[in-house]
Amino acid sequence: MVKSTLLVMLLAALLPQTGIKPRTSPSATANAYDRGKDIFVSRCAKCHDQDANKKLPDGTTLLLRLAKNKDPEARLGTRIKNVQERHEVMLYVQTLIAQLRPSQEAQKRP
Repeated sequence: MVKSTLLVMLLAALLPQTGIKPRTSPSATANAYDRGKDIFVSRCAKCHDQDANKKLPDGTTLLLRLAKNKDPEARLGTRIKNVQERHEVMLYVQTLIAQLRPSQEAQKRP
């Protein structure tokens, strides 16, 4: 949650320089994140666990698949048809992907 808040603050700091105003407040983003987590936990966690790290039959995880995908939100669209819900779930999943990357980097180091 802290990382998503920092991301929103960073984007908000950059937007005035480009002349674009943010459309949502940080609290609205936090609410969307919470809704996304609730959707993921209620619909997806049965098969993928709450952190999307449950090993699938092929040995991968949903989180690894999404992290490697160029457009993970579009990939979520194969299961989550509602655009708003898909975006909210993606806000939640992005924080999981962000946590995954440092651990992958650490595993690569000798």
